Amino acid sequence: MSSSALLFALVTVVLNGSAQLLLRKAALTGAIPTAPLTLLRNPWFFGGLVAYAGSVLSWLIVLRKVPLSVAAPFVALVYVVVPLASRAVFDERITTRMWTGMLLVALGVTLVAKGAQESSPSDDRGTDERGSRGPTG
Repeated sequence: MSSSALLFALVTVVLNGSAQLLLRKAALTGAIPTAPLTLLRNPWFFGGLVAYAGSVLSWLIVLRKVPLSVAAPFVALVYVVVPLASRAVFDERITTRMWTGMLLVALGVTLVAKGAQESSPSDDRGTDERGSRGPTG
């Protein structure tokens, strides 16, 4: 995975995690899904939507550069980022099982990334504007 693809994958994770935190804050400050006016009046809700939109756009950049089978596992890092950030922002508790799960997720993402590097170092060249991988693509 190229350094720019890695950067955008991490940006996607951060924006996605931020969206979840912002929506949690919206829920705690009166945003009620069944009462649309509460959503429209809640800046945390709009912040969450903007963060999700940003994560989708950065994810599209990643998908233009990296095979989905390599890129998709990076999104799992949200399962590490969100609990850690929730602990810091909302003082939520992280149990021993959660710590273990976050460690396993991080290890799994690392293994997928390393396995992708071993199997096809030429995949780093990305795709053209049609999504093809080159002359044979």
